[in-house]
Amino acid sequence: MATQLPNMYSKAPSYFQLSPYAQVVAHLGRSDLAVACSDAGDDDDDGGGGEDEMTVFHFLNCAALTFGPHVVYYSATPLSEYDTIGTCVKAAVVYLGTALVKLVCLATLLKVPENDSFDPYQELMKIFIGLIDVAGLYFALTQLTHRNISQNHKFQAVGLGWAFADSVLHRLAPLWIGARGLEFTWEYIFQGLEANANLVMTLSLAALGSLMWLRKNKPRTLVPIIYACALLLATMPSITSYLRRSLEWQTPKVVGFELFSSLVMAFISWQLFSACQRPM
Repeated sequence: MATQLPNMYSKAPSYFQLSPYAQVVAHLGRSDLAVACSDAGDDDDDGGGGEDEMTVFHFLNCAALTFGPHVVYYSATPLSEYDTIGTCVKAAVVYLGTALVKLVCLATLLKVPENDSFDPYQELMKIFIGLIDVAGLYFALTQLTHRNISQNHKFQAVGLGWAFADSVLHRLAPLWIGARGLEFTWEYIFQGLEANANLVMTLSLAALGSLMWLRKNKPRTLVPIIYACALLLATMPSITSYLRRSLEWQTPKVVGFELFSSLVMAFISWQLFSACQRPM
């Protein structure tokens, strides 16, 4: 006759076999366990929320560094007093048109490089295509109808709108996609610094353009210098491309060069503009 093994679990009392006091104790224990698990889940959620807050904070910092100087320049200068926002918007629209023309020219005339090395022919073509920006600035300064503002405010409004449109077109999407990532990177900080350098260079180019096309009675000895500085500013993207690809400069070094050169060109443009303002 087969012996029946004792079932040790059959002797354990069920929940409903416990006394009322024991049932209350068991219920409280389960409640405490549920609360503890809920607290652990809340802690995990809080950690994820903290990461989200940090990524948003990093994005806002990079966006302020990229676009903030444009707003500060407009507010801190007489541009806001003379209500030149319309001129800035018109210049931004002209920039979008020239960017579209440049995109078509680049896609038509340039081939896709097989490597990332510096190609003199490609860069020379980019210089000629980049002169479309100069033509766009000429149109914005001379052909658009502006309010009754002085020459000083006109070139500043055109340059500010031009630089702001460039930053939005080339830097807003990378910021929105990349700066909201979980991993911190310096790339978008340098991108914001590049936007600041581009703002200064664009204002300098607009100032030189106003001297070339709007100022009639300027010293003849300064005319070659004005055109040479304008040409240097127009070819600055190819210069930085040469530094990156041929000389293999790293991003911090290139950004430092852009900031330094923008300040130098701004000082030269200011001196030329002041010299042309003096009565002959």
